[in-house]
Amino acid sequence: MTPFRAVLAWLVLVAVAFLNGALRVFAYPSTLGDFAARQVAAGMGAVAFGIAIWFILRRWPLPRPSQAWATGALWALLTVAFELVLARRGGGSWADVRAQYAIHEGSLWPLLVLWVLVAPAALSRVQRSGVAVGATLRWAVAGWIACGLTFVLARAAFGVDAAVVVHLLAAPVIGAAATHRLWSHPRHPGVLATAAVLTGTAALLDAILVAPFLERSFAMFASPAGTWIPLALIFAASAAAAGLLSRRATRAA
Repeated sequence: MTPFRAVLAWLVLVAVAFLNGALRVFAYPSTLGDFAARQVAAGMGAVAFGIAIWFILRRWPLPRPSQAWATGALWALLTVAFELVLARRGGGSWADVRAQYAIHEGSLWPLLVLWVLVAPAALSRVQRSGVAVGATLRWAVAGWIACGLTFVLARAAFGVDAAVVVHLLAAPVIGAAATHRLWSHPRHPGVLATAAVLTGTAALLDAILVAPFLERSFAMFASPAGTWIPLALIFAASAAAAGLLSRRATRAA
């Protein structure tokens, strides 16, 4: 990727960011409030950036890690500079600018900048590895849908408390089943990568879809039994299933 193409690609990311901002303003429920809407927008932005960068790298590959890191550094610097210019020209104070980077106060903007920095190197490595990304994400989303349907149906039939218990029991079974199906693909990820993708996909979709648009509340993330323990069980079951499948394949070889 030439410097000109790197700048052109960054302009694509700017367009994605503006579209994500418009979505936050016009599409998010007013019941969320400004802070929660910004948190959801950050998650949506990270996903949108990842998709855009993936296709950019397919069009203009970065064959060397040093080139990928240089591109990420350029994009991050341009992003920070652009945001700074917008804030100051829009009448914002330096305190407003600092607040954008106050991650201890809940601002996720620094994490987005960090993602822009590391994404070219991380996604280039994934593309070079030959992992079946489509199959991996397909089974991760399928597992998330299965967990969600299990909870919804159990809640409709037995109430919330019973649904939490059913969800706790079903989550590791679904995680192991999704892992088994994913590992039928010859280019599956490794053990920990499989568990991380299945768990991370579920957490991300809960945060950017279920909480804001279906539940219209982030209370689910305050419940260990409702959210965090099931996620931990999915990770553990997926890692255990992948480990068993890996050892079985080693013995067969």
